Amino acid sequence: MDAPPFLFVYGTLREHVAHPMTDLMKRCATPAGRAWLRGKLFDLGEYPGAVLSQDDSDRIAGELYRIEPGQEAILFAELDRYEDCDPDDASASEYVRVRAQVQPEEGGPLEAWVYQYNRPTDRLERIVSGDYCAQLRAKGKNI
Repeated sequence: MDAPPFLFVYGTLREHVAHPMTDLMKRCATPAGRAWLRGKLFDLGEYPGAVLSQDDSDRIAGELYRIEPGQEAILFAELDRYEDCDPDDASASEYVRVRAQVQPEEGGPLEAWVYQYNRPTDRLERIVSGDYCAQLRAKGKNI
């Protein structure tokens, strides 16, 4: 099975958060619009963590990027470091990169890469809205 040419981002890599890693995103991928993913979003302090769900009522808002041909290795080498993701050792990783079905605002569902939080969530605050940017605005951040 071919790797999906899309990446779904839901936290600090979203465009309006203006994190330095967004420069990498602009070099290696093209914005493909807003989308949502079935999952639960948790507040980890300086960033969020997503955990996939099968429940249609669990939705995470985010953005979809089309990975430019030939840029996948460069993009994921940097993002894996940033996300503390070791593709060879999931047990040592804070996040794991997984394939998931994503629903773009326009068009049908598609498969995309997403970084899923890989630690227990039972003591974490859930971001019930599923929207990290809305959570930042509610905390008075100007994004």
